[in-house]
Amino acid sequence: MAVLTVTGILAVGQTYVVLGLIDSMADSLRVPPSAVAASTTVFGIAYACGFLAAGPLAGRFGAKPVLLVGLVCASATALAAAAPTSISAELVIRAGQGFVTAAFAPCALVYVAQQFPARLRTVATTALTTGFLASAVVMPLIAGPAAHLWGWRGVFIASGTGLAVCAGLLAVTLTGGAVAPVPMTQALLVLPRVIRHGRMIALYLATAAVLGGYVALFTTLQLSDSAVVAGFPGGLQGLRIATLPALVLVTVAAIFLHGVPARHRAVAGFLLAAISAAVVATQAATAIVAIGVVVFVAAIALTTPALIARIVEIAAPEQTAGATAWYGAFMFLGGSIGPVIAASAHRGNLTVAAFIVVAITLLGAVLVASVNRPLPGCATACQTRHREASVVS
Repeated sequence: MAVLTVTGILAVGQTYVVLGLIDSMADSLRVPPSAVAASTTVFGIAYACGFLAAGPLAGRFGAKPVLLVGLVCASATALAAAAPTSISAELVIRAGQGFVTAAFAPCALVYVAQQFPARLRTVATTALTTGFLASAVVMPLIAGPAAHLWGWRGVFIASGTGLAVCAGLLAVTLTGGAVAPVPMTQALLVLPRVIRHGRMIALYLATAAVLGGYVALFTTLQLSDSAVVAGFPGGLQGLRIATLPALVLVTVAAIFLHGVPARHRAVAGFLLAAISAAVVATQAATAIVAIGVVVFVAAIALTTPALIARIVEIAAPEQTAGATAWYGAFMFLGGSIGPVIAASAHRGNLTVAAFIVVAITLLGAVLVASVNRPLPGCATACQTRHREASVVS
């Protein structure tokens, strides 16, 4: 569990590592900072596509081998990202890096669902997903000082080396599971089969709302000229760091929440996120806004693993890999829409943008609450997994 979580921070953090390297990369490659920032967008688009490829591959060959091959390729592309002398070459390599790195997250979630004992699935999935969220803070925070010591190329070399070490550790610690002899064409057909059901679409739209609301709120805080944000020690970066203890506490709390149905946890998480976003919208005082942001992050951290659990509950057992693949694709779709939502804060209108986030999270709660029965043909399997203690998250 610990190795998977650390690997998740490093792997998913490759999306955000450039945010701590923008100035040094822009100077070295002689381009404006906006051109360097575009590499994060390119990475994210390829990352979402990689999710859809990793799901069927995990269904065909098993989660462990696809995860390990993906990490080896992620290590190689991270090392390659240190080499370019032009921004165009860097963008191409970053796209390739995003595509192969995407193999980790869905395969890790499938592995936990299939291989971990029921009593550990909730805390394991929560640890993974909170690690994914924490990577947005941790990686840029580490990358900035590291770039001063080693240069931006050294940061990519260190990332590639770290991913290789993680791949080696996981090769030893993860046990192999039985792989059903499913032809690749049949594994690919799982994707359209999963997405054709209205209940699954509702859950995936709720998934988009999770990261969409998260990114929208933090982008709004970054664009806002609100005095309450500027008044926090360290500004927005200090506020981001303040959310990390909340993520740790959520992981600990997951130990005691595995008996609560995933549907209830997801709805409660969305509602808590809506309330805390409303608190931020008041801009009453720096301390109150800070509490609202920290609670909001904790609520998102609670909601994310619960949504994964609900998706796995609702999907047929043989569609687990495809279901998690769509989960990742919709998650990053929501993340890409988040900055657009935050455009309303361009002139410092934090209140309006925060209330938009309230609406998004309330919609997520309604979508999850609307799905109260499994898909036809998987009721028995879903009931069995629910009795085992809430399946996966």
